[in-house]
Amino acid sequence: MTTLRLASLRTALLFVVLSVASLIGLGPAMAAGPPVSLGEVPVHTAPNAYGPGIWHHAKQGKTWYGSYRTFPDTSAYCIDAGKKSPLPKYFQGAKAEKIASAQTAWALSEYAGSKSKDVQAALSAMARLDKNLPHDHKVPPQKPADLGKKFAAAAKKHSSILAEAKKFAGPYTLDISLESVMRMPVLEPYAAPESSPSPDPWASDSPNSDKDSPNSDQDSPESSKDDDRPKILGTPTDEATLKVSLLSASGAQVPDVPVTLKIAGAEKAPKTVTTGAEPVAQTLKASAPGNLSVTASAKVAPHTVRVFEPTSGTRVQRVITPDTPDSVTDKASLELTSQPKVTTEISDQTPTPGGSVTDEFTVSGLIGDHTVTVEHTLWQTATAPKQGVKNDDAREIGSVTSKDVGNGTHTSGEVTVPEDFRGWLYFTETIAGDKATKEWKGIHGQPRETGFVPWAPTADTEAVFEGTSTHDEVAVTGLRPGSEAVLTITAYHVETEPEQSKKTDGTELSVQDFTVIADENGHVEISTEPIDMPIGWVTYVTAIEGSDVNAAWTSDWGVPAETVHRPSEEKPSTPPAPPEEPSTPPTPPEQPEQPSTPPAPPEEPETPEKPDTPPVEPVAETPAAPETPAAPAPTGELPRTGATGNGMLIGLGIVLVGLGSTILLISGSRRSKY
Repeated sequence: MTTLRLASLRTALLFVVLSVASLIGLGPAMAAGPPVSLGEVPVHTAPNAYGPGIWHHAKQGKTWYGSYRTFPDTSAYCIDAGKKSPLPKYFQGAKAEKIASAQTAWALSEYAGSKSKDVQAALSAMARLDKNLPHDHKVPPQKPADLGKKFAAAAKKHSSILAEAKKFAGPYTLDISLESVMRMPVLEPYAAPESSPSPDPWASDSPNSDKDSPNSDQDSPESSKDDDRPKILGTPTDEATLKVSLLSASGAQVPDVPVTLKIAGAEKAPKTVTTGAEPVAQTLKASAPGNLSVTASAKVAPHTVRVFEPTSGTRVQRVITPDTPDSVTDKASLELTSQPKVTTEISDQTPTPGGSVTDEFTVSGLIGDHTVTVEHTLWQTATAPKQGVKNDDAREIGSVTSKDVGNGTHTSGEVTVPEDFRGWLYFTETIAGDKATKEWKGIHGQPRETGFVPWAPTADTEAVFEGTSTHDEVAVTGLRPGSEAVLTITAYHVETEPEQSKKTDGTELSVQDFTVIADENGHVEISTEPIDMPIGWVTYVTAIEGSDVNAAWTSDWGVPAETVHRPSEEKPSTPPAPPEEPSTPPTPPEQPEQPSTPPAPPEEPETPEKPDTPPVEPVAETPAAPETPAAPAPTGELPRTGATGNGMLIGLGIVLVGLGSTILLISGSRRSKY
């Protein structure tokens, strides 16, 4: 009996504790709810049936704002507030019914896995208040903002999730597009912008070459001025831009959704792309001419929810769960053809007649490993070519073919320049069009494709001597027909006959300049103004000044045809040659022999009377030395007259000899007397 009484007291005490706990709202696992007629009664025997959430005490009874674990793999939310909790046992074998409710479906898809009681309370409120769903509420549903301070955080979550759902909820549209990447015009100093059509109707960049305009005036470059079509800003390349966007029902871009791509006809194509707040762009490079196709697919939030009816029990809440994700797809394709472009440069812009030139050309715009055949034509003109214009006098010199060339730089075969060529020459290129290739035709007169061989003038001249003046007759050939040339004729004077040389010599007598215009044969003749002809030689030098069409040329100095001679009028007499100096001094003449003894004096005469003045003593006579004979005069020449150096010396010698003889006689006479 004692044991029975203790058991009854313990049981009574347990019921009292549970009743108190329920009254103060300690939770589904610890507290008992109000009577069944006043709201949802928490199930104490199935505490794991509730997910995160918040109990609310309404006048009509208690209700759970949160998720239920009705199903093991997803959260469930009641749509009949105040009925029995949706325990798993009531939904054995339940079948789902799909009901469209995009915003609730998006919210459940995005946030059903959250562990936040505030988030789960907000989702529960959305499910109860969704007008697209059926309801049998026993406790009136309310917004979290109206449920008091305990739901303040849940109210904020409810507001933000609802705003996001309105923006990002489906149904969704996956939109993809493919657009060719255009090659923008490149402004170069040697080429016209590609955006400016060439006036040459033959060229690919001319509007008249458009196959879609068969009625265009091919002969009138001015016809394009009246064309209202937009100007071409570039040409397609082997690349395409793929744009991917995912749009919600409100038209907003839905970010962070993976998109699977299946791409055919592109190199190293991406397999996935993730959407963003703006359309996402990817560049695809085609692997070959032809069709480039893209198929895109994505898994997105459903626009429906699944509604479950209980399969057993009475007054049990119906619940909804998130539906499986929806799939959206889209396709796009683009037909790509190679859009070749050729840029070139002639191998020699000053070629030599008789030599050869090649075309250094770069091909771009071919797709993948596509190759083409390029025809190169070398043209000649006698007038300066204008870029994009085929001159009326343009004539074909020759052509070569480059086969199986792809993108990159190549060198054509050689084309021979004619031996007698003078003027301009340039290349043009042609690529034939086909299913995979758009036709290309280069324009005439591209500066980097153009070479020039100047005209090479020469002059035939003849110097003329008439009377006491001279002038030069000049005939110039080889000038460009109709061109202007400047001639300079210079006259030089020398004392001796000149020998032909590249280097000038002598004294400049005259410099005369002439500006001439060549006739249709490149010929012109002039005569210089006469100048006084000095004694000696005068030689002319003719110079042709170089220009943009004519090469410079200068004649040699001392060319016989350009040289004249004027001799002196009287031949001057030749002075006699001076006597040759003997190698040894001449032998002086032999002196006469002197007697060994002086001759006997004459007998003394009788002493005469002494004169008043003593007589002068006689001086013995001594034979005078013979005079040195004068040098004979040269044979065949007249004897010189007047004093000469030799004559004066001889005379001085005679005077000295005579003076010496006189002194000897006087001395001898005195010795005889004494």
